[in-house]
Amino acid sequence: NPLYVDRHLKYHGLIQAFSRTNRVLHGAKPCGNILDFRAQGEAVDDAIALFSGEAGERAREIWLVDPAPVVVVKLSEAVQQLEDFMQSQGVDCRPGEVASLKGDEARATFINCFREVQRIRTQLDQYTDLDPELRETIDKLLPEDDLRAFRGVYLDVAQELKARQEKTPDPNDPIQQLDFEFVLFDSALIDYDYIMKLIARFTGQPPRKQKMTREQLIGLLAGNAKFLDERE
Repeated sequence: NPLYVDRHLKYHGLIQAFSRTNRVLHGAKPCGNILDFRAQGEAVDDAIALFSGEAGERAREIWLVDPAPVVVVKLSEAVQQLEDFMQSQGVDCRPGEVASLKGDEARATFINCFREVQRIRTQLDQYTDLDPELRETIDKLLPEDDLRAFRGVYLDVAQELKARQEKTPDPNDPIQQLDFEFVLFDSALIDYDYIMKLIARFTGQPPRKQKMTREQLIGLLAGNAKFLDERE
């Protein structure tokens, strides 16, 4: 996802380099993250303008994601929409109240509302330059404990509806229209501790024996350059 740029780029070279991050993955990776150490904002604008064809003034809108403060506003709107829906059902906007929603249509609407909240939170997690004030604003909109609880409730409801979705062929059923986007709820922090745990698990495995024929062994030795001295 992140691309670290420490050289001067321009035009097609810049676009080719930046496009290394354009392989999106649903809501889990909605955009690329480019960290530029050469302060070449003007070169970025020139390249985007050149390769935007007829887009013209909409070039930046097409190529670049919104700044974090704009995304926070979108999060605020999504949270408000979730709150309005819950209140329209006569319950408070709390994770424990989702069980009180009556009917498939209400639960399907909850899925859609909270999925949008999670999608925007996933996008905000990719910003590396959030200042403390902005982080505080995000936490006030939906505190981490509430967010985590809502995620758990969402997965419970989604798994139940998903099972029914696979059994119900009626295209008019509101459940059939749902896209649960489970990928939004699957993430990992790849840090030092994570890597060391993997290494410990890998090195802790006992050695294993492997059987092969004489021909297979000769083929293994002959097909690998590091065994040049061992071939004979």
